[in-house]
Amino acid sequence: MGDDAGTEMISDTDSNAPKPEAPEYAFDPRDPWTQTFQKGLERANLQGKAVYEVGIGTGINAAFVLRFCGAAAFYGSDLDPRLIALAERNLISLSPEHAELFQPVKGAVSLIDTDEAREKIAKTDVVIACLPQVGDPNDERFAAFREEQSVSLPAGAEEEAHDHIAHYYPWTMFDEYPFNSVGLGLNEALLRRIREHAPRAQVVMNFGARIGTELIFEMFRANGYEPEKIATQIVRQDIGTDISFFAALEGALQGTGFEKEFKCFFFADPEGKTRLSAHEAQRLVDKDPDTPLYHEVCVVRGTPMPAA
Repeated sequence: MGDDAGTEMISDTDSNAPKPEAPEYAFDPRDPWTQTFQKGLERANLQGKAVYEVGIGTGINAAFVLRFCGAAAFYGSDLDPRLIALAERNLISLSPEHAELFQPVKGAVSLIDTDEAREKIAKTDVVIACLPQVGDPNDERFAAFREEQSVSLPAGAEEEAHDHIAHYYPWTMFDEYPFNSVGLGLNEALLRRIREHAPRAQVVMNFGARIGTELIFEMFRANGYEPEKIATQIVRQDIGTDISFFAALEGALQGTGFEKEFKCFFFADPEGKTRLSAHEAQRLVDKDPDTPLYHEVCVVRGTPMPAA
């Protein structure tokens, strides 16, 4: 199967192909993030597996995994309860012959924090997810952190878009997790829950590598998973996504001796040849919000390591 199978499924170029329903409150299924994720899912060996997606969104990945990757069952949940019904409708539209293989967990589910979600996770072979890595601009502690580092919030960033929860997470709520300091608290929380309730399951997760892949790999290893990058692509930074979080992180490490170890990776070109720090990227956006910026999106597969 070629790398573009997922892209073809959601493309607007084929007028005869069914199109997914994508209201404003859902993440756009035509986004390059989804295309990269599906390239990784193709390579994740999901044939005959039971798959659970945390953050089901439009259901586009459910349709893709069942139709193109040969999964035997697909479970899913979301913090936004509207998205379960949307996913069911899209699966019926895009791949009706697989609709009966979808077993959603209904209602608002944070990570896998309900009895039904944990019950299904326990039967899962592979958990997939694409979770936010940027603190909510309206988070009070994050606002104080920005102010301390003299990093301004761009105009309009505090306004909540319809798909706000698809882009940001409540940073302070996950401060007990060590990797929350680099924007990975929500992701680390999920890894810990999977390790507890489905210790033999693999995980396949989609990341914006704006903090570099080494830190992402460190998070996997610290939580009991051996990481492997299985897909990657340079994508354009969404114009509406606040990046002041990353600039504040850079500023906080200046003069500590760790600034050489922590680097943000933005690019001025789609080929990823001209690297920018978060401060440089922020200055460009402050000058012109429409300035094109780019960063890597990568899919990481985590395989459980033997318990120590």
